[in-house]
Amino acid sequence: MIIFLTLCYVGILFLLVKVNIIKLNLWWKLSPLVWVLILLIAFFIPMQWGAPTGVVNMYQEVVQITPEVSGEVIDVPVKALTPVAKGDELFRIDPAPYEYRIAGLEAQLKLAQINLERAQELKRGDFAAQVTIDQYTAEVGSLQSELNDARYDLDKTVVTAPGNGFAIGVSLAVGKRVSNSSQSGVIAFVNQDRSRLVLGINQNFARHIRPGQSAEVTFKILPGTVFAATVDSIAPITSAGQLDPSGNIPMAPSAQDVPQPFAVVLKLEEDAFNEAGLNPLDIARTPGGAFGNGAIYTESSQMSHIIRKVMLRMTAWLNYIFAA
Repeated sequence: MIIFLTLCYVGILFLLVKVNIIKLNLWWKLSPLVWVLILLIAFFIPMQWGAPTGVVNMYQEVVQITPEVSGEVIDVPVKALTPVAKGDELFRIDPAPYEYRIAGLEAQLKLAQINLERAQELKRGDFAAQVTIDQYTAEVGSLQSELNDARYDLDKTVVTAPGNGFAIGVSLAVGKRVSNSSQSGVIAFVNQDRSRLVLGINQNFARHIRPGQSAEVTFKILPGTVFAATVDSIAPITSAGQLDPSGNIPMAPSAQDVPQPFAVVLKLEEDAFNEAGLNPLDIARTPGGAFGNGAIYTESSQMSHIIRKVMLRMTAWLNYIFAA
């Protein structure tokens, strides 16, 4: 950008010399260098913290679906990469063993309730001790609790989507046996309700960023378009600042360590989608891993914001050509 502005200055200077408005002396010959210094000091250097830029990435939550009960799969209505709504059925486990258990517990509970009623009648005639009633009461409560657990397990034989999204890599098939003790899920589900757009900002340029500030982003997948956004939150830690529980002594920082950028969570503005002729729902379904560039416009060095806006739009149009 600074080269472009310098070329514009040189072009204007050339025209002024050609029409004899100015004389080309030593000062005017050296003026492009002065122009570059002015641009650097007044705009481009302050722009690094006044309108910091970085790489954006769309993160989406991937849920490893593990059933809460074990059994044989009898139906898998979900199809890979097909959108499903929250609560839609993903797969179904054979409910027969759980139905049999419920039937058995219901019979035991009914018998326990009859025994309790008989004991209460006998107690009124002083033919039964209170301890007998207490025992039957405890038995009824215990069986009722077991029955509630069994009904809960029966409900969980139908595994549903935890949110709006889609399943990916569906290898589950009818006849396979699944277990609630599995270390990994049986289906990977992309929850599109939990998307996060994150912008990485270098640490030395992040000091003026605050929630609520305006921002702009452009995606490789949508070249030529710039979307308005606002700063939602700033992660106050990087992976370099994480201490994992371990029996080893953590390493001390060294000069060879590279400072990691801070993550800034952005919220996309729906009005900007309509102005761009795009449906907000389409942007909400932006694939996880959608890559691009973004900039945040802080209250510092506001004169440099216009240059950053122009640079971001140039990047958006160059996305038609360059993949990286």
